[in-house]
Amino acid sequence: MAALTTSRIEELILYSNHLTDSSCPHLASGIRNNQTLRTLNLSKNNLEGPHFTDLMAALTTSRIEELQLNNNFLTDSSCPHLAFGIRHSQTLRTLDLSYNNLEGPHFSDLMASLTASQIEELQLPYNRLTDSSCPQLASGIRNNQTLRTLNMCGNNLEGPHFRDLMAALTTSRIEELQLDNTHLTDSSCPHLASGIRNNQTLRILDLSWNNLKGPHFSDLMAALTTSRIEKLQLYSNYLADSSCFHLASGIRNNQTLRILNLSNNSLEGPHFRDLMAALTTSRIEELQV
Repeated sequence: MAALTTSRIEELILYSNHLTDSSCPHLASGIRNNQTLRTLNLSKNNLEGPHFTDLMAALTTSRIEELQLNNNFLTDSSCPHLAFGIRHSQTLRTLDLSYNNLEGPHFSDLMASLTASQIEELQLPYNRLTDSSCPQLASGIRNNQTLRTLNMCGNNLEGPHFRDLMAALTTSRIEELQLDNTHLTDSSCPHLASGIRNNQTLRILDLSWNNLKGPHFSDLMAALTTSRIEKLQLYSNYLADSSCFHLASGIRNNQTLRILNLSNNSLEGPHFRDLMAALTTSRIEELQV
């Protein structure tokens, strides 16, 4: 790692190298004053531990723009160190924390630091986050002016605090939001609706692998008409023929939607014709059923 400080390497991949927390001081010495390294991939190692703080401290003086830490056994106790690293980094734009376990009281530290960071893409899939994390997530994105992509797939966000996250979405600058496989049900639809209704930046919304069928699905579709969404993923949502009427109302006068994925539902029935009739006046270019 000492040699790295004098090298001209721009991308370093250390994926699946059995690195542990004891490697963090050496990693820190390598990146601390390196002026060329832009991408560092540390995925699928085991960096959780007391020395992880050394790595995050060194991040603040590096020029790294993309840091991949997915599958590193990181827990809630790592969040204060992650927070320190991203708060003071002037170059970090992409942070991948997928497949860790960040749920806990210190997750709020990470989210608080997000507001002062320059991060544009944050990956948080499969972090065992629950509804209780939504207020912290909300505080992180509410006034953030740089975040454009937020991936929350594979968590469990259904619950009363999900509305906090959706309320914060209206003042964020997020363009792509991935909420696939987050255990959302029909009761989440009013909150989803409030989140997208007046949002001016959201272009891609992935709601695949949830269970949105129910009476409140109409709220989501009504909000779609005033949103700026261009791509909507509703794959595997247990939608039935009775959902077609609401889908039709959502796409009939929408001026922005170009891609709609309704695969792996059960839309067969008399109301399917409503959906097809609405298609004739929509702007959809790609439909998957």
